[in-house]
Amino acid sequence: MNPCDKVMLYAYGELPEQERNSFRQHLEQCAQCRAELKFMQAQQAALLAPAAPAKLVDAVFAQTTRRAPAYKWLGAFKPLWGGVLTAVLAVGLFTGGWMLEHRPSYDSQEVIAYMAANLDEEYQTFASDLAQLEAEF
Repeated sequence: MNPCDKVMLYAYGELPEQERNSFRQHLEQCAQCRAELKFMQAQQAALLAPAAPAKLVDAVFAQTTRRAPAYKWLGAFKPLWGGVLTAVLAVGLFTGGWMLEHRPSYDSQEVIAYMAANLDEEYQTFASDLAQLEAEF
């Protein structure tokens, strides 16, 4: 590889140490590579953002991104949240217990009779097909 082709690798620190030392010697001899390297270093410096003072960054960040919560008024009801949650939980438990107590109970024979009367012929033969399959294995 021609040493002049290594300017970019050198500028970005990508050359191994041995080649880097060899390229430094080449830079002493080659004005074109020195000019190209100087140009690349100037580009890198121009692309780097200057560091702003931390206080300024914090002030700008606070003014642009930190907004008051949309539901700030909910904070006024903070003491009530415990009572509200307790009431919701009590209603849920009561309703669930009532539904559990008043659920309809079915006899297994009633369920089987209903299914036999209301299912298509294809589904009614499933039990016999399953029995036949189990007998084969």
